[in-house]
Amino acid sequence: MRSIFGALLAGLAVVVAGAGSANAGSVEVKGPHICCGQCVNIAKKILAKVEGVSEVTADAKTKIVAFTAKDSAAAKAGVKALFDGGFYGKATEDGKAIKVDVAGAKKGDKVTKVAVSKVHVCCGACKNAIKAIFKGSTISYEGKGPQPTVIIEGADLEASAVLSALRKAGFNGTIKK
Repeated sequence: MRSIFGALLAGLAVVVAGAGSANAGSVEVKGPHICCGQCVNIAKKILAKVEGVSEVTADAKTKIVAFTAKDSAAAKAGVKALFDGGFYGKATEDGKAIKVDVAGAKKGDKVTKVAVSKVHVCCGACKNAIKAIFKGSTISYEGKGPQPTVIIEGADLEASAVLSALRKAGFNGTIKK
């Protein structure tokens, strides 16, 4: 009887231990603007600070950031950290879409200047990509480091359209009021 009970306990321990690792998921963020080794390093540093995230890779060629998350909460936290760090893309966990709340911009009036803070811009190639998005507009930057404020000036700009264009190109940020 003792040996049967012991075997049951051992089997239960294996099931419980396996359940913890079964929650771990493979997360991919496809399409963030990653153009160089510095972009790769910044994405990895952002995710290194997120609890429950491991095995981080970022590839400038494929434009994919991937990591393992211990559970869905860690997966969302990792994706949110990337988005807050100025990167943007389509996020999935084990092939299923991950929805993360990001600050948007209200559609509205046309303006001549839009400032977007916390945009990932670490190198000249990042700046060239942003310039290509907003051809015909004047682009300037405030602040130092890899997440400056990007200022777009031009005729008939709309903050929501500016943010949408940045996201389509793999960038993210927050509209400054």
